Amino acid sequence: MTELVAFGESGLGLSAPPGERLEGVDRLRVRAVGPESNAAVAARRTGVDATWLSRLPDTALGRRVVTELRGHDIDVDVEWVDAATAPEARVGLTFEERATVPRGDLTVPDRTGTAMAGVSMDDVPVPRVEGADVAYTTGATPALSARAATATARYLKAARDGGATTAFALSYRPGRWADAAAARETLTEFFPAIDVLLTSEADAAAVLDESGQPAAAANAIAAEHGFDTVVVHGSRGATVLHDATVNELSAPETDARDGTGAPDAFAGAFCAELTATDDVEAALRTGLATEALARTVEGSVPAVTREEIDRVAADIGE
Repeated sequence: MTELVAFGESGLGLSAPPGERLEGVDRLRVRAVGPESNAAVAARRTGVDATWLSRLPDTALGRRVVTELRGHDIDVDVEWVDAATAPEARVGLTFEERATVPRGDLTVPDRTGTAMAGVSMDDVPVPRVEGADVAYTTGATPALSARAATATARYLKAARDGGATTAFALSYRPGRWADAAAARETLTEFFPAIDVLLTSEADAAAVLDESGQPAAAANAIAAEHGFDTVVVHGSRGATVLHDATVNELSAPETDARDGTGAPDAFAGAFCAELTATDDVEAALRTGLATEALARTVEGSVPAVTREEIDRVAADIGE
């Protein structure tokens, strides 16, 4: 069976009940959060095997992350850090408020000194990566530290050496970089090892200075960096350039409850379906359907079914 392997950090998201403020709340809902693990869950929900690779402290909070993700039927391969010998290594936390207009959502990150920031290239389980069909990661991982950037490079090289399709989402987080130019300098170093680049319209403009229409941006990015496949993803839908052919589909109408992990759901489902079927339009439909369904579920992990995905995908573009 097709296997997607994802490499990156996951932490815990602590959310106030809808409408309540963090400053006055007396209870928080706890969930695992991480772009790569979200994508791995989405891939698994489409029917392929999925593995998440990471580094966590061997603490109650680290085990909490793993327990939740294993509950979504993905394989977890974690480098455990001994909290007694490395007490500074911790699980990243993100505190969240969900609110309506005009207040809007609020996110308060607490992610300094996480175990994944201390990852080394020797921590990458090379045999697991070399056996994958598609290897996925995002720009959020090298943003953690220079060590994480080196480990990301090792991960992509191992995937390439093993014959996997390598997929990379820009996932630009402004608060984790000095500025967009710093992100561009680091992230473009990975581009020669990447087969499939995924980016939002906003990230393409901020990091790659490509602010035109999605089809034009995809062509320009592919021409400059030599990608086989470029996906430009936005609120209205997604555009894919593959083998010099452009496919575009609009997103289905969605009554959204929580869009936190929706782009990750799109990426994981798209990459899984493309690798399993080699059908770009089917992959695009599957990605957009999974993203839409993920927006209807509280939390960032896309707890959806293949039956739901196929039902929504069948109506896209009709």
